This record gives sequence, C-alpha cells and structure tokens, in this order.
Amino acid sequence: MSNKGIHPIVSEYNLLWEALKYYEQRLEQLSFAETDEDQQLTYDEKLQDIEGILASLKLAAKEDYDLDLE
Repeated sequence: MSNKGIHPIVSEYNLLWEALKYYEQRLEQLSFAETDEDQQLTYDEKLQDIEGILASLKLAAKEDYDLDLE
C-alpha cells in the first residue's frame, strides 16, 4: 500500500485491519445465510477481494513499521 502513495500511521493500519476483519466476518455470515446462489457468489467474491486486501495491508504494515497485524 505504501508503495502507491498511501502512508498510514500505526493506528490507521490497526483501524483498517479491524474494519476489514469485521466486514469479512459480516460477509461470511451473509454468504452462509443467503439462499440465492447469485447473491452468495457475490458475497464470496467480495470475501476473496478482502483476503487480498488484508494480505497487502499486513505486508505494508510489516514493511513500514515492523507491525504484525493478526
């Protein structure tokens, strides 16, 4: 993330991490409860996107501040 001009501070990394983890949990709940296969697929695609964002965020936090996000 920081290579593209975004330079969050430690508290912002933590806030982004927590928000994305919360959204990930919510999407998992929605996907599990959904009966419409198309809508379930939409939720699952968003979950895959979030996984990629979380991985990028984790890497950037480690590189910028030696911060381990869990």
